[in-house]
Amino acid sequence: MVHSKQALELEYYIQEGISPVHYKLSNLKTHFEIRESLYRLLGILPNFLLGKDILEVAPGSGHNSIYTASLLPKSYDLVEPNPYGNKDILKIFKNLKNKHTKPRLYKKSLEDFNINKLYDLVITEGWPGGHLEYDKKMFRKLSRYVKPGGLLLITFLPPIGAISTYLRRLISYRFINKKDKFVHKTNVLKRIFSSHLNKMKSMGRTHDHWIQDSLLNPYIVVGYNTPYISIKNFGKRFEIFNSVPKMSTDWRWYKSLYGKKKIFNKKYLDEYYSTCHCLINYKINGFKRSKQKNKLLEELSIKLSLLTKDYETKGFKAYKYKIKPILNKIINNVKFDLPSKTVKALKEVDKVLSKQNLRLKDLKLLKEFTNLFGREQCYLSFSKKK
Repeated sequence: MVHSKQALELEYYIQEGISPVHYKLSNLKTHFEIRESLYRLLGILPNFLLGKDILEVAPGSGHNSIYTASLLPKSYDLVEPNPYGNKDILKIFKNLKNKHTKPRLYKKSLEDFNINKLYDLVITEGWPGGHLEYDKKMFRKLSRYVKPGGLLLITFLPPIGAISTYLRRLISYRFINKKDKFVHKTNVLKRIFSSHLNKMKSMGRTHDHWIQDSLLNPYIVVGYNTPYISIKNFGKRFEIFNSVPKMSTDWRWYKSLYGKKKIFNKKYLDEYYSTCHCLINYKINGFKRSKQKNKLLEELSIKLSLLTKDYETKGFKAYKYKIKPILNKIINNVKFDLPSKTVKALKEVDKVLSKQNLRLKDLKLLKEFTNLFGREQCYLSFSKKK
């Protein structure tokens, strides 16, 4: 059952007949090492999952799930409502030669999933967002399946990290029409942005899938989330355990961390708002600046997200009068703190989008912007208090 107004991303996937979360698996060893590194950074070592109960919601194609299954948990339940994703999951596990725990696949949405069971680890990647009412409801339901003392692993799309994607969407709809056929839109945007994607190191997905999931997916412009929103959604029983990228270093003496002095979530947020401006460009290593500036940058990025949703198909005038003022405020916010090439990239896009009759040859003006990609998919692990 698809819940039309809420499950926007799922509707899009089913309507277009896609599950655009395929990764390059020609070298399975490398894929497993990448997933092992991710888990390690989140505080999850391989042996920790041996003999444990794991729930994964929205595994998509199952490409990431095969690594988790190879860690030999006691049970592994997958909840995936997309029929195209389900076909991929069944196929990839059928062909998996590595020793693994066979998962149980529930072909339904989280909203329709009900089970009298608690899990040591609950995972969801790429969904849900966090600020929409439906997302909040699903996050709360997800958290109820975590055992006391267990872990909850989620991703979040920080609006600051998505700025470059919002801008690429604005460029996209100057060359495609919302009513164009899906394959046509994909091919047009691949011709425009493949040169950009070729510059992104360690790209895990095909260009087609990135375009379909980032530039054509309607959920991207409403699916943002932040650590603050996640903490509010999960409530006081959950504490941030770790994150990727690592946004917080806690230098407090461990002997002082008891009772009301622990404040792990507050400590994390203090550190996060000192460094979250770095999410705008994946090449920037973390450095600190004013928390007030970064909170304003986050607010402006959220405004850019929502304006992109409302006006990305409306053309030049919508950009000039609705979006350009916000982008200029973003540029002014970061121009003295971020690397000059990042600031120049933002100015290039503003110059291009300010052209009333934008042509393909005008995109040659985008020199630095071709290199600009933010940290769009970040990870948080939460521990549930006993």
